[in-house]
Amino acid sequence: MQVATMKNLRRTEPMARFGFHTVEQLRRQNTRGFLNLVKYLIRLRKDGVLDDDGFSELVKRAAAASIEAKIADRVERGLELKVKKVLEDKIRRGYLLSLQK
Repeated sequence: MQVATMKNLRRTEPMARFGFHTVEQLRRQNTRGFLNLVKYLIRLRKDGVLDDDGFSELVKRAAAASIEAKIADRVERGLELKVKKVLEDKIRRGYLLSLQK
């Protein structure tokens, strides 16, 4: 029987379906996607499809979404580490208590 670890839990089936086997691969793809979107918006602005206001608004929204995703990822990683530490501490305490009996 394989024991589930946090690392195993992060390698989810939906990510694998899209070709991502690690969270780091997904992060890099998100960064590349953001940069490609900005390049596309710049091209639309140069071609006259977007005016200055529309361009600025779309870039702000894309940047906000990218920053939000990065912050959520950091918070998630921090929480995972804390939960892991708490669970490990509880397991150790439970094991030590069982030895005292």
